[in-house]
Amino acid sequence: MALANELYRVAAANAYYTMFWAAQAALRHVGAVREEWSHGGLQYAFSLELIKKRAILPRQMGRWLANAYDFRRAAHYLASGVGVKETRRFVGHAAEFLTKVEEVIR
Repeated sequence: MALANELYRVAAANAYYTMFWAAQAALRHVGAVREEWSHGGLQYAFSLELIKKRAILPRQMGRWLANAYDFRRAAHYLASGVGVKETRRFVGHAAEFLTKVEEVIR
């Protein structure tokens, strides 16, 4: 909805937080549970537990999560904002990320 309404900063945040919460669900599924996750801690645990140790998810998903965090920060804090093409790409990654996590936790 945010992307369709040209709210690119909101779309960037939504894309990242889709991945952030999906990553937590995937980690919980394999028993890596924390009451609270830092952004960096979540990225590290996701890559370690789900990509490196268990090889459940593809390596690109770890990069997507890290890049989406950087993109969200830029969208939120930098005056220049974010571009349409880049935002669409991150929204697409978030959708694919969510789909792959849902497949794992079923």
